[in-house]
Amino acid sequence: MMPSNLKTERERSSLAARQEAFKTTLRATGGEVRVRELFQLMTAEEAAGFLALEIGTVRNLTYRHEIPSVKIGARGVRYRLIDLIAWSEQRSRLAIE
Repeated sequence: MMPSNLKTERERSSLAARQEAFKTTLRATGGEVRVRELFQLMTAEEAAGFLALEIGTVRNLTYRHEIPSVKIGARGVRYRLIDLIAWSEQRSRLAIE
């Protein structure tokens, strides 16, 4: 079981990353982005295409809980576009530092 304060920190970090991704997307599109599009759920294949990664890499990252995903039913996994944007930006920042 995860300590509640760690979960809260993780949730805060996730929320901050999502907010930053939303701001970045708004800037990049000149405010033309639709919120519904940002929260759409994508399959592993679509996520791999968006991130320019191999499907196996996306599945491996999902299995290791290194990429944000949403569990659908017993075995289904989907990915929110805004979470993938935030995750990608976070990785980019870490590579620069």
